[in-house]
Amino acid sequence: MPEDHDLDLCVVCAEQKAETVPASFDGIQQICPRCGEFKISGTALSMFGQGLGKEKRAKLSGWVLTQNRAGEVPMITTANLGNILARPLPSVIERATNLLQEAERGLKHLGDNFNIDDPRFLAATYSSNRDDIKFMLKFLSEQGFAKPVAMGGLCEILPHGYIRLDGLKQRSSASSQGFVAMWFHEDLDKIYADGFQVGILRAGYDSIRIDRVEHVNRIDDEIIRQLKASKFVVADFTGHRGGVYFEAGFALGLDIPVFWTCRKDNMNELHFDIRQFNCIDWDTPEELADRLATRIEAVLGPGPNKPRDNLQRF
Repeated sequence: MPEDHDLDLCVVCAEQKAETVPASFDGIQQICPRCGEFKISGTALSMFGQGLGKEKRAKLSGWVLTQNRAGEVPMITTANLGNILARPLPSVIERATNLLQEAERGLKHLGDNFNIDDPRFLAATYSSNRDDIKFMLKFLSEQGFAKPVAMGGLCEILPHGYIRLDGLKQRSSASSQGFVAMWFHEDLDKIYADGFQVGILRAGYDSIRIDRVEHVNRIDDEIIRQLKASKFVVADFTGHRGGVYFEAGFALGLDIPVFWTCRKDNMNELHFDIRQFNCIDWDTPEELADRLATRIEAVLGPGPNKPRDNLQRF
């Protein structure tokens, strides 16, 4: 990371110094030690001038880090900002679990210490102050999962904590991830950000697109890994890419629900085997977001991150 004097204030948390990455779009891309890496459009950034308190910034910071941990560098836009801020905070138990999972990241050996004062724990636990983190660490300590071991914030994960972490890794059915299979054409980037992502967010889930996932695996292996980790798949046949047909078929073979979509001017070219499914035909990202959110909730019910209301403003 650059020297501190070369860094800018993070536009999301407004507390940490962040590296600003040259962006090829109208907006800002930053890497923050608290929030992680994110992109934000110029119009969304201008909305921050209306006033974001510490609690809302903590929620946005937590969402960014959650997206990073799923492998994606998220884009904050005017279309999804309201939905992100409308999401309820995770429960105290969920936030404490997030702390435990974040603590394990980067540990090379069993028994290694982690530092609870690292700013990433604020984001991981959706906390606006360090008192919340201290409370959650006390909660973990009383459960026998983790405990402080020295001054300066040093802590360790206890044996029962590692058992708990192993159990969490096996809970794929509790995933809130929706895998979006689509044509990676620049003309569809806005459709993903303002259509697919917003619709999935509105239903209470998180979206992931494989071309935005950072990984070191073979791409086909990573696709399969992400599909298996997903609650559902959204397959968009605009452009009729072979990979979308493969990913939808693979998901069906695993009994993972698939939601079928296609731009209206491409519907006539749908393969015969796909036409039997109830496909959402869309014209605009706004229409797509509304219909996709309704369809997902009708089939799966509201996701764990479902906003308490339908307000798109903050």
